[in-house]
Amino acid sequence: MTWQREYFGAMKTNWVLTIIALCFTMSVIVAQYVAAGVFGFFGVVTFMQIYYLKNVGKKLTLVNDKKRRRMFKGERSEWELTFENKGLPIWNGQLRLHFHDAVKPLNDKDTSHSKLIEIVVPLTIGYKEIVTVKVPIEGQKRGLSKLTSLELTIPHVFGEGSVFLLHKPLLRMEQMVYPNIHSLKDRRKPSPIKPGDYEYKYSLFQDLFSPIGTRDYQAGDQFHHIHWKASARMQQLQTKVFTQVANESVLLVLNVVNHYSIISDLEERIEEIASFVDYFYREGIPFSLTVNVRSFGTTPYVYLPVGDGQKHRQNAMELLSVLSNNELTIPFNRMLMHLDMHGNLPMTVIIFTHDSQELGKYVKKWVKQTQVDIRLSSLGGEVKWHQQSLQSR
Repeated sequence: MTWQREYFGAMKTNWVLTIIALCFTMSVIVAQYVAAGVFGFFGVVTFMQIYYLKNVGKKLTLVNDKKRRRMFKGERSEWELTFENKGLPIWNGQLRLHFHDAVKPLNDKDTSHSKLIEIVVPLTIGYKEIVTVKVPIEGQKRGLSKLTSLELTIPHVFGEGSVFLLHKPLLRMEQMVYPNIHSLKDRRKPSPIKPGDYEYKYSLFQDLFSPIGTRDYQAGDQFHHIHWKASARMQQLQTKVFTQVANESVLLVLNVVNHYSIISDLEERIEEIASFVDYFYREGIPFSLTVNVRSFGTTPYVYLPVGDGQKHRQNAMELLSVLSNNELTIPFNRMLMHLDMHGNLPMTVIIFTHDSQELGKYVKKWVKQTQVDIRLSSLGGEVKWHQQSLQSR
């Protein structure tokens, strides 16, 4: 069953119909045919009212396809509800929506209930008609907003009474608000030991299979790098110019626990990491992300494997968007121990934590094979970088 139905005023209407039927019968008995006609007319109207209330909305369906829209705080989107009606027409219906407060409606008629927002919009739909209702909204804060309930109240057009419809299937429409992103300066930290596959103009290494042009020969250039055809055309020795490449990959580690509770600046931390995620995406640097929030599976904490590209960025932003103060966490040192035992560390590890003491032995071990940056919060709310030594990998 798609809708749960409740009737209001039906009992009064039944009593009215009973009284009209008695009056009609008495009028016929005493041969008062004019009065009988009047009572017969009102009886037909009352019967139509009962029939309408019993059947309206039975063949009304909502196109409940899975749909998730994404936005940043302050951006606009809309709830889009498509209804198809194959039954009695609905006039002056009131559609009541409830959704989480990560988004807010653009009008001022909403009513907030704790962390839920309620809004009422009109709905009129005829027989064999498809209508799309659009409710404009705006991103209010980081998080995931779902439609929790959908209610429709249909008043009777001829008299008193109404029918209340509650949509029973789970609503599959969602709005996701990403964390804010701040601009970052150059955060690339390629390996000075090994070449790689990612273009970086300040790298020490060149991809000999990707020449991008030529330049005039200079003393010290290797003989096999001379471009002989270009030299013949220019009547001067020309040396091939190759793409400079670097070996880059980053692991972002977030500690959301401080003294057995969720950190107070969780939003700021998430915005920091989101800014790094966006920066690595734009620079084409592969990255992975781990958070000491309990997860089910082979990895006991939230872990996004290494990757790059638009889809990987989207997965990381969605993971950051749904983190909350109510998460079930695991000790930070247990996550570090698991990473140390099972993880293949990338070229750079960036750790976001409030307490560096528990890093201890892991950092001393990791700096022998990779570069470790620890991002701490100072008492004034500022952020400081602590860069460890880098040794050959």
